[in-house]
Amino acid sequence: MTRSVYVTGIDRGDGRQVIELGLMELLTRQTGRVGVYRPLLHDGPDRLFDLLKARYRLDQDPSTAFGMEYHEASALLAEKGADELVSQLVDGYHRAARDYEVVLVLGTDYADTNLPDELALNARLANELGAVVVPVVGGTKQTAESVRAETRNAYRAYESLGCEVVAVVVNRVAAEDREVIAERLTARLPVPCYVLPDDKTLAAPTVAQITRALGGEVLLGDEAGLARDAVDFVFGGAMLPNFLNALTPGCLVVTPGDRSDLVIGALAAHTSGTPPIAGVLLTLGERPG
Repeated sequence: MTRSVYVTGIDRGDGRQVIELGLMELLTRQTGRVGVYRPLLHDGPDRLFDLLKARYRLDQDPSTAFGMEYHEASALLAEKGADELVSQLVDGYHRAARDYEVVLVLGTDYADTNLPDELALNARLANELGAVVVPVVGGTKQTAESVRAETRNAYRAYESLGCEVVAVVVNRVAAEDREVIAERLTARLPVPCYVLPDDKTLAAPTVAQITRALGGEVLLGDEAGLARDAVDFVFGGAMLPNFLNALTPGCLVVTPGDRSDLVIGALAAHTSGTPPIAGVLLTLGERPG
């Protein structure tokens, strides 16, 4: 019988993709037959599925990995109700599950979905699939106390709806709050609770990705330089002394190509390590002399 793990959240911005990658890493170490199922997705390619398929060499047919798009689900819900929507999504799961020992189910993302009460929908789907549930709570820009309260509420919400919650993950909390949050939640929750600090580099694009997205041309740099993460952006327009004071470690400098003083200043700062920057992006179609 196929087993499944349902990763879900309570709101957007929880950085759940990192948790899903981590769970896939654990699952593939236990069995070689792991599939993926996303009940609902937005129009366009699913980059996470593409990453999972490439990284873990999944042989899964992409057509079995998805239930339906959000706009289809919204229309079906309005026309035929929640029972029909859940039935079709469960049928989609069984098409994916028949070839695998374990299926990682990726819950809804709470972003522009036009679906009422997504938490209840995720809980119902998990129960219909017989999946164990791992809720993920985002801690970005929240106090330690609000994160703890939200995490307890998330556990109680899924547990009260009949879900088998096997663990809770709190993601993207302030590094200085991590230990105290973990300690207090461990004492209050009956399941394991994992608390992960916010790491800007996990969400940061590389210089190469920015270059491709903008259709840029590499004038100077090697593969190592293009692989740097751009964790901040500094727009060059000030005079050189003020510009240098604004540089931060790992920033991408964006400046007109005719500002040779800023280009040289940024490269000199990087060479001296004060601070090391990610790169320099030149605008206006101007090349420095």
